[in-house]
Amino acid sequence: MADFEWFRSFVAIYRHGSVSAAAAARYMTQPALSQHLAALEAEVGEPLFRRTPRRMVPTERAKLLYAQIAPAVDRLERVDDVFKQPGRAPVLRLGGPHEFMHERIIPALPESPYRLILTFGETRPLLRLLQDGELDLLVATQHVATSGLVFSRLAVETFLAVGIRPLDVPPGADAEAVRIALEKERWISYGSDLPMIRRFWMQAFGVRCAILPDYIVPDLRVIKTMVLRGLGVSVLPDYLVREELEAGRLHVLHVPDKPVVNDLWLVRRSADSGDERLSAFADALAAAVANSC
Repeated sequence: MADFEWFRSFVAIYRHGSVSAAAAARYMTQPALSQHLAALEAEVGEPLFRRTPRRMVPTERAKLLYAQIAPAVDRLERVDDVFKQPGRAPVLRLGGPHEFMHERIIPALPESPYRLILTFGETRPLLRLLQDGELDLLVATQHVATSGLVFSRLAVETFLAVGIRPLDVPPGADAEAVRIALEKERWISYGSDLPMIRRFWMQAFGVRCAILPDYIVPDLRVIKTMVLRGLGVSVLPDYLVREELEAGRLHVLHVPDKPVVNDLWLVRRSADSGDERLSAFADALAAAVANSC
């Protein structure tokens, strides 16, 4: 039967890409860690990595093995950490988009039995971390059909086209006139593929967005600052600009017939569905976010 330490060493090599880096992460000597890998490969009956000058490349069998054991190894290591540190609260690793976490999640965090470790980033990379057992809970901006994960609707954000002054169109101008006026503005986008702008444009005007952004800034809070400075206009989520709109520092440039909305999701592994403490925290967080709207 394979030893648990062999699996821990295998997971470390898989994540760090080399025996030396994995050994350093596990506070082991390289020969000892190499022995763990050799023993596991003997147990499996075939090599788990292809050695190259730059890194250890996992085989297809290694990828399957990692997908099966990594979450279990992570959970057992967390249990081990708790038992090694009597009286210390367990760790919960929560990930999500930086802006939503800052504006909506952090202010709504409920009291909990956990010590929290926060990770910020975009949804797809964070989903992989959740699958790999490196996160316990995730706030996602997309519902991506993913095996082994459970999505629960957390909140709804509305995308708004905003600038520091109203759009220069006659009162009662039709959507076509508004679209032409917006195309003449200087645009600030989160990415070169115009992620929020493209979606707003299609729903508001029914045509593909053909604008070329003047600025590409992968931080919504920085985009808001740039809009407030008059450097351009953009599409931003309502929770990020609510105060500025109420104070008259920003203006909505166009109100589509149907609001452009996006669902946000609270995601966890289906394997953790029996974790009552994690479920209680997730439910409390969802309720707190709902009450903060």
